[in-house]
Amino acid sequence: MIQATRLSSEQIILQEGQSSELVAALQTVAETDVDGEPKFSRSVCRDLAKAIACRSYASSFLELCHLVRIGDAFGGGIGYEQFFWGSGPARPGGFRNFIRRSLDAVGSPATDFTVTESAIEISYPDGNFTITFARMPFLSAVMEFLISTIGYGELDDLLRSMLVPEISKRSVSRQANRLSKLLYDYLKEHLPTAQMQRKFRRLIAFMEEYAGAAFEAACIDDPAVLDFWIAESVKRSANGVDFKTFHSVFMAFVRLCQSLEHAGDLHALDNPKAIGTDRQAGEVDPDGISAMVESADEYRSPLDALRQQPAKAIKFLNRRETASVEMLFDCGRMALSLPLSLMRCEVFGKAQRRLTQALREKVDGSELEAIIEDCAPETYVERKKGFQRISDHIGRLLLASLHVLVRNKHGDAISLLMKVRPELDFEPLGRWLQIGDGAAGNVVNLRAGQLADRFLSVIEDAGKVGAEISALTAEARKAFHGLSRRGFAAGDPELLDGFVAGSRVLPEMEKQLSSFIERLDRMALPRSDWDKQFEADKDTFATQFHLLYGGIQ
Repeated sequence: MIQATRLSSEQIILQEGQSSELVAALQTVAETDVDGEPKFSRSVCRDLAKAIACRSYASSFLELCHLVRIGDAFGGGIGYEQFFWGSGPARPGGFRNFIRRSLDAVGSPATDFTVTESAIEISYPDGNFTITFARMPFLSAVMEFLISTIGYGELDDLLRSMLVPEISKRSVSRQANRLSKLLYDYLKEHLPTAQMQRKFRRLIAFMEEYAGAAFEAACIDDPAVLDFWIAESVKRSANGVDFKTFHSVFMAFVRLCQSLEHAGDLHALDNPKAIGTDRQAGEVDPDGISAMVESADEYRSPLDALRQQPAKAIKFLNRRETASVEMLFDCGRMALSLPLSLMRCEVFGKAQRRLTQALREKVDGSELEAIIEDCAPETYVERKKGFQRISDHIGRLLLASLHVLVRNKHGDAISLLMKVRPELDFEPLGRWLQIGDGAAGNVVNLRAGQLADRFLSVIEDAGKVGAEISALTAEARKAFHGLSRRGFAAGDPELLDGFVAGSRVLPEMEKQLSSFIERLDRMALPRSDWDKQFEADKDTFATQFHLLYGGIQ
């Protein structure tokens, strides 16, 4: 696993937003150069990221609107674009020199502008406004960011509405508010809410105390999650932020881990080496780069694919089955990093939801006490068996899907067959098809179109494909007819696309489940085994539930 470099809380919040578009927009600003030199300094880029993450950009937009009027006035008749993109790297001295050259060439554009060594003052009918040269690099970066997010056309239309003569200072303020609204609408889709930002800062502060200021994703472990919940759940809500439920704490830590790891992947991409196959020279294999890019992409639960057409037309998982694995798939690979926390959330999180519902229904104290005492609807061992049952069910779904693909002679049947039984013996099939010249090392490419058609035409014939493949197709047929739910009837050819879509995501689901179950089997527990761990955790959660809901202070 790639270790992340330490990020500021604002950078982590931006990563948590899971918007590759927003990250790309900020990265574009950071990578902009002028004649081979970075246009914006690192400090300017950090300040920009902080302003966006904290949504503290309103005053900057007001300054930018006034600066656009300055840029247009001193742009030599070309407009504000020349000021922002024709003055070299965004440095205070560069903007100062641009204004001086303009004054030397054409003089002052109007009596409304007063230029000093450190700033420019604009006079309006209803007041003055001053912008320092030191502030201009940051405002230039804001302009670059807005073009990447809002778009040049819409931004230019708004800015040009302020370039009319005799405009008032108040009118410029109104346009700045319009600009803030445009970015606000954009960030609704690309940035966590203010409440989520405050939650993240609490988590970050805890981890800095728990593991040090330079903590990494690997420092976030099961004890940290439990310790944080025990300490924070009893505190009063502040600014709409509370950590009363263990589920909310667990998922917040999962998002923090994902953000740190995603940032580490992006950092590795930002420091590339030469591309090639010479490992001793430090070259990077192109296939390795492709894998890195994929790992830095936004993670999506495989359940999402089953909820969308065409897979949605087939009931691969019912509501109960989906609910039992939804959290696991939402966590992705983080489930392997925080396995005990996920089990605690699955078992005791359900009890906490019952307590919350009981409070809404205003049950009496004795009933509430009974729920607290019986705070686990199932044990860890039972929950683990539940995961195994879903894993076995997905195995049957894969076989049933294979039957549909084989029956319809769909090319994906071959790749699915290899995923379901990678150890199959294809030698009998190769002999029957008479592929190659028998030379050592000769490879049979079953995915070639013509060969795939020939294979599928005989796949159920044991005499031609061998006993193993024939037995597998028979097992697949039995699995299909053994399922009595939507899509698994006599065979509707219109549902073929749904089975194809399902066959492409179900193997990943089975792999995730199997990996997690294996992780549970081999992990070292604080209390030696799952039964003892359950009893210890039950006492811990019951005590905390008493503090939260039983009136014990």
